[in-house]
Amino acid sequence: MLKPKKKILKKEIKKDPVLEKISQVEHYVRDKGKFLSYVLLAALVILVLSIAMIRSKSKANQEAAGELGIAEMALAVGDVENAIVQFEALIDKNPGTKSAGMATLMLASSYMSKDDFENAEINYRKYIYDYGDDDMFVAAAYNGLGVCLERIGEQQQAAEYFEIGGKKSPYVFLKYECYFNAARNYISVKNIEKAESVLKKIPAEELDAKYKTDYDVLNAKVKVLKG
Repeated sequence: MLKPKKKILKKEIKKDPVLEKISQVEHYVRDKGKFLSYVLLAALVILVLSIAMIRSKSKANQEAAGELGIAEMALAVGDVENAIVQFEALIDKNPGTKSAGMATLMLASSYMSKDDFENAEINYRKYIYDYGDDDMFVAAAYNGLGVCLERIGEQQQAAEYFEIGGKKSPYVFLKYECYFNAARNYISVKNIEKAESVLKKIPAEELDAKYKTDYDVLNAKVKVLKG
C-alpha cells in the first residue's frame, strides 16, 4: 500500500539560505544593534559569492566574484573597515556586475554593523535602484532600509519600507518578518488601521511557534489600541 504523501506547508517552501542569513542579520541588528558574530557574516558572504558565480558566466562577473571573496576574507578576520574599503573598490571597478550588486548589499549591512545608518541607508537605496532586478534581494534591501529608518526614529517611513519588502518577497519567512516589522512600527505611530491591514496578510494558521507568538502579541496590541 502506498503511504500517504506528507503535506508540505507553505512555510516549508521557497526558502533561500542567503536571504535567511540576511534576515537573521537584520533581525539581530534591530534587536541588539550589533552583528551576532563576524563568523555568521562571513558565512553569508560565502553564500552570496556562490550564488553570484553560479548565476553569471561572464568573465567580468567571475573576476568581480573573486574580489568579493577577498573582501569576505577581511570580514572573516573581523576587519570590517578593510572590508568596507574593498567592497567600495569592487563596486567602483565593476559597476553593473552581479557581484557589485551583492557587494552593495553587503556594504550596507557592514555599515549597519557599525551603527552607521546613514551610509547603510545610502547603499540599501543604491542596491534597490541600481541592481534591483531580483525580488528576493530587493525585499532584503527594503527590510534593511526599514531597519535603518526605525533605528533613527522614522517609524512611519520604516513601516512603509517594511511593507514594501513584504510585498516584494517571494519567500514566506522574509515576507512574514517584513510584515511583522511593518505592523510593529505602524503600532508605534498609532496607525492602527495599517497595522491591522498588514497583520491580515499573515496567515496565522500557518505560522510556527515563534512567529505565532509574535503575531499574537502584535494582534493583541492592535485590539487594545482599537478599544
